[in-house]
Amino acid sequence: MASGGRKERREAKLRDIMQDAQGNVIYTGELWRISEDDEAGGPGRRAMLIAGLALLMVIVIGSGFIDAKNATGAFYVVLTVIGEVSALFGLAWNAVKVLLPGSGVRTYELQQASGRIPAACRLLMIFALTGLALSVLYLVLNGAGGDMADGIAYLMLKFASAAIAGWYRRLFKSTAWEKVS
Repeated sequence: MASGGRKERREAKLRDIMQDAQGNVIYTGELWRISEDDEAGGPGRRAMLIAGLALLMVIVIGSGFIDAKNATGAFYVVLTVIGEVSALFGLAWNAVKVLLPGSGVRTYELQQASGRIPAACRLLMIFALTGLALSVLYLVLNGAGGDMADGIAYLMLKFASAAIAGWYRRLFKSTAWEKVS
């Protein structure tokens, strides 16, 4: 069943790609861009999506530089950080594909990203909240090791990354797209 879906996506992608007389490959399908309507978020929607992605990257990666005992004291906390960074990478990969092209986004890229970006945000939220809960558990069982300020800062960053990932998910899902050509 999954291979059939993959085959259909590949065929849909290839239907829009043609070769001209000189042998150059050209895309003949529809291009999309974020709608400029005020109802759909206005002209600042693209900038908000890019800024939100940058903020998420700073928070998730920045939390790894905090020298908190509850961040590195147990393998189960470190595993959630690895999952969070992996989800962030998937989110960034797909978001860059649809947010950076100024001339428009191809239909198949937008269709893929429309499902993957909210899923990556959901995974990021799950890993951040799980890491938050496990860090609190570690603090309760083992103590902060004399560095309570770093531990609290780490917990705040975990909560912030989960909250911003949820906001980003809702923002992307509510973004309206319009045809360029």
